[in-house]
Amino acid sequence: MQAKLIVTFDRLNINDFLVKSAYIITCLTGNNHYKEPWLGQGLTLVGLEAASSAFQDAYHASLTHDTLKIAQRDVTRQTLTDLLKRLALYLELMAAGDTAMLATTGYDLRHDIVHSNSNQLLPAPSDFRVTHGQLSGSLNVQVSRLVGAGSYEVHINPSDPKIENNWQHAISSVTSTHIIVTGLIPGQTYWVRVRGIDSNGGGVWTDPISIIVV
Repeated sequence: MQAKLIVTFDRLNINDFLVKSAYIITCLTGNNHYKEPWLGQGLTLVGLEAASSAFQDAYHASLTHDTLKIAQRDVTRQTLTDLLKRLALYLELMAAGDTAMLATTGYDLRHDIVHSNSNQLLPAPSDFRVTHGQLSGSLNVQVSRLVGAGSYEVHINPSDPKIENNWQHAISSVTSTHIIVTGLIPGQTYWVRVRGIDSNGGGVWTDPISIIVV
């Protein structure tokens, strides 16, 4: 059976979609298997990055729970989803069934294709540190690079860290260092945690660290 990419992005929750779409862009940037120009109307890395940026901006704006901003978030998500689905067809065509080539795209492969890794969760990143950012209301977050992680997810919590529902997605980053969280309230104490993300999803969270934002 010919190798296929999984494009059921509609089934992902919004945080997982943020991480997955960013990971795909990272994998395709400078990918020697898929050098530009890509053959297909509107299929460019710049266009993909722009759609991703628009979605991320709309997502963060929607955190105010404004109805119009939530609607705009959903529109930009659909635009990015459509681009990723169209791009998957091109990537499959170019790979011509080469599973190793498809594995470099950042997309998940269909379940009937054997993966080189097990479904074990990534361990928690080590050397987790949180410091004050240069701007008021910001924090610098960093961990050591985690082997196997394609990106990193940061959660913040302004109250009891033992209550899971209190945790909020703050940012996803393709780098483990110099992750900057902004828009926080000066004088407020926040708990922060980080996990690595791979093709199997989110790994184990770090133990949370508390810090007073200045």
